[in-house]
Amino acid sequence: MSKAQNFFTKLVRNENPFNTLETDEADGSNACNMPKMRLYYNTCCKVAGEHMDNPWKYVREDILFLIFHWIDVIKFLLDNSIFGIRFNISKNPDRGADELDLSYWRNWKCILFQLWCFFNTLPSILLYPIREMQLKEEECREPLINVKEHNDERWFFINGVMVNNHWLDENCKRLEYRFNRGVTGILNSSYGIFWDTAETILSRSFDDETIPVRWASWNIFQALKDKNIKKVRLIAHSEGCVIANLVIKKLYWELSYSEKDEYDEILLNKLEVYTFANISREFINPKGLIKCIEHYANEDDFIAQIGVLREVCNSRFHGKIFINKNARGHLFNRYYSLDPDDYILYNKPEECISEDEEDENAEKPTFLYL
Repeated sequence: MSKAQNFFTKLVRNENPFNTLETDEADGSNACNMPKMRLYYNTCCKVAGEHMDNPWKYVREDILFLIFHWIDVIKFLLDNSIFGIRFNISKNPDRGADELDLSYWRNWKCILFQLWCFFNTLPSILLYPIREMQLKEEECREPLINVKEHNDERWFFINGVMVNNHWLDENCKRLEYRFNRGVTGILNSSYGIFWDTAETILSRSFDDETIPVRWASWNIFQALKDKNIKKVRLIAHSEGCVIANLVIKKLYWELSYSEKDEYDEILLNKLEVYTFANISREFINPKGLIKCIEHYANEDDFIAQIGVLREVCNSRFHGKIFINKNARGHLFNRYYSLDPDDYILYNKPEECISEDEEDENAEKPTFLYL
């Protein structure tokens, strides 16, 4: 009888299943000091570790982290809210406007919307389930440009917290102008800073499949199975990176278990993923099928410090990590550079480097040189 079978047999008999679980003497672990459920996973499962813990524990850790780093939270709010406003000579709107550039009148509308959400946090939370139940699908921003020589590519962008339709459009415009490709925007709706923060914590702790996860998965799946499409690129920012991680898992699952094996997981070879200010706890590249994953972070971005910069040595956080030293701020258009010279590679310990990261261009950001 296997260890797993023996475990559940004792459980059914109302016996203590943890008494006979063996300790791994090779690594010197002490079974008596381990939480019981983690002990089971470490003993009976091939894939094990802290990611199998109670997700509510993760929620508690996140809340305590925010409380103990309250000064950083205040700095974040000052940098990325109306308190960080500035007047500029407005850029060409077609190139993607700075979110806090108040010489661009549409930004006033977005800032007022966020203030409205802030003062209506409680009603927004109470009405959230009703609104979501009425949605048949999440909103999507169509590409504004079509470049013939890149017709065999599809680009998708998933936004982060505190973003509505307009700022999603501005984020996509910036990518379109910089890379000369059409970008489809997948809207991750905002309900204000408080609810967006709570939603992010719950999503990254519970692997919650929200509507944007399923809507993004559906759109990307259509591109992956299109034989005329050779490359699919997914770019995500902030909370959108949590969604991107769940999208990858869902796509792998669907491709691996599609009816009559009509589609194969090998389709993920067409996918490349690039994140900015990634707040995920993990970022899995299943079987190394995705050929390129890169993460970009401002060193003093509080959100990145909670996520990717805290997980640099996590063997379950796949992809190369590039850091913009001494850069602060979180908003995508205003604070995140798309200049490859601004980023340096974080050198992970060897045991944390996956095979897809070991290539001759490992120290150069592939995405920003496109």
